[in-house]
Amino acid sequence: MARQGAETLLQPARLSVLLLVLAKHGPLAALLFGPPMVWALAEGVHDLALALAMPILACSVIWFLARSRPLPKDLRGVEAMATISILFLLSAVLSVPAFMALGMPVASALFEGMSAVTTTGLSMATNPDAWPFAAHVLRSWMQWCGGLAMATAVLALVLGPGPLARELGKAGIDDRDRITSARKQARELLGAYAALTVKFSVLIAISLGRAGEGLVLALSAISTGGFAPRSDSLASYDLLTQSLVLLACVAGAISLLAYAQLLRRSGRAFWRSESVYRVVLMCVFCAVALAVLLWLTGAQLDYIATLLNLLSAFSTAGYATGPMPASPAVLILFVMLMLVGGDRGSTAGGLKLWRLSIGARAVRHALTLPRLPERAISPLRHRGKPVKDMFLITLIGLFAIYAMTACIVWAMLVSLGNPALPALFDTVSALSTVGLSTGVISTDLPPYAQVVVTLAMWLGRLEFIAVLVLFLPSTWFTRLDRKG
Repeated sequence: MARQGAETLLQPARLSVLLLVLAKHGPLAALLFGPPMVWALAEGVHDLALALAMPILACSVIWFLARSRPLPKDLRGVEAMATISILFLLSAVLSVPAFMALGMPVASALFEGMSAVTTTGLSMATNPDAWPFAAHVLRSWMQWCGGLAMATAVLALVLGPGPLARELGKAGIDDRDRITSARKQARELLGAYAALTVKFSVLIAISLGRAGEGLVLALSAISTGGFAPRSDSLASYDLLTQSLVLLACVAGAISLLAYAQLLRRSGRAFWRSESVYRVVLMCVFCAVALAVLLWLTGAQLDYIATLLNLLSAFSTAGYATGPMPASPAVLILFVMLMLVGGDRGSTAGGLKLWRLSIGARAVRHALTLPRLPERAISPLRHRGKPVKDMFLITLIGLFAIYAMTACIVWAMLVSLGNPALPALFDTVSALSTVGLSTGVISTDLPPYAQVVVTLAMWLGRLEFIAVLVLFLPSTWFTRLDRKG
């Protein structure tokens, strides 16, 4: 009876509303493909420019036809979640003509587009060194846009306008006007993201002596995307450039809220931010754990190069300073860090540090329960407030779905004749949108396997539930509709 009562409260997504919301997002195609198209025109790569112009034109026409229709004032949560999921999928699909213009088959082009917009960094490019530079701008720009979209969407969906305003410090935020508040919050987060990108673009460009290449690296680094204009990722760059790029990746793993506070000249709030604390602590853990592991196993590895790769794995950036280590123990450490990922509200993927923090508190709390009196009330708390049961249910569900999806993709890769541990490494890399690879996910994959990994990247970037909701009948039909 309780289940039936809950089902009567479920609000299905309205297809007409969803289509209208998607149509209203038509101008995003110009934002996503416009700058690379201009670069392609300036470079004289007209076939790539035309392939980028087509989705811009198509989406602009759709937006023009829908521009006068007002959006409903009661946009439902399931509709907002579905919109974000579909926009990521459409972004990848609309990029397919551009990557096909670069010589990719359809499945590989879709893979490349999804890897770009989900800030993963895995690639099906056979010879990216021969690409026009506009192609590298396309991939990095898509990653930059995808990273910003995901970070701000997560903050909006998880925190909401009121709590987000409080996180930003209240000043200048009018909670009474939700529209004004949301717009101002979006501007502050965009300003923080852009400022971070510009600073690292300048630093990397100075270290390289090439502005364009520095910009491309910074766009992918801040978004923890990992695409590089060279086929060997970061291996052929000097140590200074590698360090700057990886520092940008670690910076991208910190919540944008912390940087928004810093732009408000609140340096003390920035350094006291839980996100900064968690990320810095994980960097220290990476350095210590690697040193201990190399000492215990006696693995002959370059400590600095391996540490940079480890930071890339933790930040889910996917840049590599060389091949992944052959040592199984070190590979397992990589897998563990890729599972965790960066923090909430950052551009990083993975299960997120803040969830791990609450999960650790839940374990510690469970160990104290047997020592409490029978009728004692002792809820799990985070930052002094009780953790809601719904959050814990979602947390358990997310972990379970991640594990099941990983098993499916892993089994597929092993069935293709790949060793178990490298296959697991590449599976977690795809699901956590990392981009590092042991060579299992490569152009040797058959087209159907490329499509499966493409879906895995989409699922992982949207944290599974937002995508799976699209395929549930209850998302589109109420119980009464199904009976009718």
